[in-house]
Amino acid sequence: LIPLFARQEQEPKRLKETAESIFTVFSIAISFFCILAWFSMPLVINTFFTGFSASARAETIFLSRLLLVSPFFLGFSNFFGSIVQYEKRFILYSLSPLLYNLGIIVGIVFLVNPLGVTGVVIGVMFGALLHFSLQAIFVLSSSIRPKFTRKINWPVVRETALLSVPRTLALSVVSFVGFFFVALASKISPGSITVFNLALNLQSVPLSLIGVSFSLAAFPALSISAAKKDTNEIVERISDGLRQIIFWSLPFTALVIVLRAHIVRVVLGSGAFDWSATRLVAACLAIFVASTVFQSIQLFLSRSHYALGKTKWPLLGNLIGGIVSVATALLIIGSPDFFRGLLEIMATVLNVEDLHVGILLLPLSYSFGALVSATILFLALDGQLVQKVWRVISSSVMAGGVTAAIVALGSYFGLWLMDGLFNLDTFIGVFGHGFFAGLLGIVFGAVFLVLSKNRDMKELTERF
Repeated sequence: LIPLFARQEQEPKRLKETAESIFTVFSIAISFFCILAWFSMPLVINTFFTGFSASARAETIFLSRLLLVSPFFLGFSNFFGSIVQYEKRFILYSLSPLLYNLGIIVGIVFLVNPLGVTGVVIGVMFGALLHFSLQAIFVLSSSIRPKFTRKINWPVVRETALLSVPRTLALSVVSFVGFFFVALASKISPGSITVFNLALNLQSVPLSLIGVSFSLAAFPALSISAAKKDTNEIVERISDGLRQIIFWSLPFTALVIVLRAHIVRVVLGSGAFDWSATRLVAACLAIFVASTVFQSIQLFLSRSHYALGKTKWPLLGNLIGGIVSVATALLIIGSPDFFRGLLEIMATVLNVEDLHVGILLLPLSYSFGALVSATILFLALDGQLVQKVWRVISSSVMAGGVTAAIVALGSYFGLWLMDGLFNLDTFIGVFGHGFFAGLLGIVFGAVFLVLSKNRDMKELTERF
């Protein structure tokens, strides 16, 4: 919606008519598909989750049907979120996910004891309602406030559909890849789904902080530049976004890989979550987070293509990357003897050789698909655009790689230096050990960037 709004910026009446037409059709569509999903749920679950018992499948169907309330409200919330982003209210937009998580936490804290996992699902539903409510309150006071209309502008709806269908399919690819990976994890060993999901959720933190943030912030401005057809401005905005993503992603990745066990123990290490589970999740997290830079670039370049009006390439990039991920996972899991050497090397490097490490193959396949997708999306930019952008970001790639290595060495040195100073059997001890080691690694990296007169570091210092 944002590129469409950007083209109609000077025509408020037409802009409002566009929003109302799309809102009416969208409301009907999302209601229809949620109802369709409700009735299709038994077929889907019984077909793909054959590794579950009959009772587990029945509970999955029940909970999945309840959870359809979430995409219903989040769908409307994201529609309104397009208006919020278009009007550049980024702080307001960023608060909705916090309320969503607050609703989930409320469900965990107050409803798990009486209702079990159903209480968590109710928390998710409540969080989705909060997510929607905050966006809706703002949109009610907006000049673009949409309402239901009988006078639907079908040409505008058709144009939006042509833009949205590839976007929808691209997002669906990501969801289906995750779905298939969970289905594959259900066949590896007991607990594999939990290990996979916990590691995936933890790696989403740097992805959200870096990839999602820069993609969302750059999108409206890039859409306006594309509407003006200002090539120099487009190159500048894409280059700046990629430079910042690389500048933050690579050192952050190094930090998480070195401190992976500390992070997992601080966040999850209590109750029945023992040291073996910690090591396995930490190993998966390391593999996932190694592709953070590619996943972030994938998100940013997908939005860049949408801003430029090229909806085909995000779909193809995500589709090919998803196919590569799933095919790689099926190939590796289907030929365990052939890939046993690779698995043993990974297990040794990540210090989990004494555990059941088959699950490590899934984040490896997932990361490989992200690399392929990011590469396709970059090369799909116009030829001259690729050359101009690469000239700008190539130095950032080199500096980011060196900085990441220095941050990793500094953190390792910090862990060795402070070994024995903290009681690693306590939360405070684990947190303190990891925090100060990580802080030392960051200081090492920052000193290198200052001494090398790095452009990104200079810009960061000036902005601060």
